[in-house]
Amino acid sequence: MPRIVLEMIGGVWNTIVMMTLGLWLVSCSGEADDPVIEPRPAALTLITSTGGMGDNGYNDLILDGIMGFVTKNNVALSIVSPKDRQEAQTAVKNWHNDNTTGNKSLLILASNEYESLLDGNLLKPEASKSVLLFESEKEDLPDNVFTFSIRRYGASYLCGRMAAKCPYAFVLAAFPGDGTLEPAIEGFRQGYAEGLNQAAEVIYLSEDATGYNSPEKAYSQTKGLPHNAFVFPLAGGSNFGVYKYVRENMFSLMLVAGMDVDCSDYSTRTPFSLTLNIDRVLNTFLNDWLSGNKQEQHLKGGLAEDFANVTVNAGFFDNCYTWEDYYDTPDYWQKAYDTYYPSALKAERSYYEK
Repeated sequence: MPRIVLEMIGGVWNTIVMMTLGLWLVSCSGEADDPVIEPRPAALTLITSTGGMGDNGYNDLILDGIMGFVTKNNVALSIVSPKDRQEAQTAVKNWHNDNTTGNKSLLILASNEYESLLDGNLLKPEASKSVLLFESEKEDLPDNVFTFSIRRYGASYLCGRMAAKCPYAFVLAAFPGDGTLEPAIEGFRQGYAEGLNQAAEVIYLSEDATGYNSPEKAYSQTKGLPHNAFVFPLAGGSNFGVYKYVRENMFSLMLVAGMDVDCSDYSTRTPFSLTLNIDRVLNTFLNDWLSGNKQEQHLKGGLAEDFANVTVNAGFFDNCYTWEDYYDTPDYWQKAYDTYYPSALKAERSYYEK
């Protein structure tokens, strides 16, 4: 059985993870009072985004992919959940300076906010060490540094196109200038404008990454929107404020897209979700890394590669108490998906080829 070593910095969620896995480790060791942690031939170090785990979305998909891999392989795992960029930088330096004695070691940087940490000597670790950087399109990197990027424009365009009969649409985003969010914002707005010939308004929750962890502000912003608006939330853990508002107002005509995972259980007003396959893609990468298979250094994909897609809520009308005339048939959203999927693929190709 694999053993997992956890290094946690801050965060209630991460404390829960540590406690849960700690009990599992003890049960596997057979020695409850003195569990033995043996050296492993390979090691993963995950540095989470500063938003941490527990968002039931993007960050937890990463953890799901890693845990699915670790529990099936003889690999040690360290998880660092920094509260800020400085703590993340310290963790990167510690990993770089750690002597792995020739064993394979992979550092996973689960956010593009850490892209600037890969400079100087950090780009030249020993041969047994590799780095996987999330959500980066940067390609002028050494051979040992891999990047993984989910291209959201096409799936977001499809969401906008599917929502285009709604008279008002709003993008609720964490903060301006985020390289991950901006293509999704533009995709949704282009898709919505294509169908209704009017722009969706963008509302930012903050000027920095705290917008990812501001559910109360998201709730307040949603409360002030028209009762029949469509909301496209791009704010990580803050999205729960949106879902909470529409749950409390189930007779409203407001609609909200789910984000990252199928969110149909969070709200009766969610006709579809933009879903990401991070766990599957990450698990494939990790298996190739451990096996020593040749890997693509810059892995990127979107709607065409099924890195991102839109999942229709098949039970939407089972729990929907009020609806507009334009979507008064149970198969409306599935038909909209089937109709606009080809144009979303075309828009995605055009966007990333420019």
